[in-house]
Amino acid sequence: MASRSTASRQIGASQTEQMDERWIPDNPDGSGWAEVDWVSAVRGSRYYYRHAEPHDEALAMLPPFYRVVTRLDTPDLHAPHENSYYVPRERLADFLLEIALAGGAETIWHVEPCPDPPPESRVRQITGTP
Repeated sequence: MASRSTASRQIGASQTEQMDERWIPDNPDGSGWAEVDWVSAVRGSRYYYRHAEPHDEALAMLPPFYRVVTRLDTPDLHAPHENSYYVPRERLADFLLEIALAGGAETIWHVEPCPDPPPESRVRQITGTP
């Protein structure tokens, strides 16, 4: 069976509900494995899916910050260079998108949880969130 992401793209949005009725997960709890068929960098592998917590509950379970390390490694530099950005959990997706689209030679190297960023980063937790 095609994954839900494939099925949603292959049929109209108004028909997605009908597809959900036919979706049969691998496990009774709604979890399982499906083929990656849309991301060329990992095409042919599989991803794990599961039912998730409601947004606010899931957000509260995340670390408050992430350290995003980027790398510059071009002939224009005398040596490879790494930059560490400290990003509030609520802004991680936007930050990664910004770097991926507008970073130029600066590429995402790795991302890791960061419970307590260094004071020098001057990053603050977003107010009004857990």
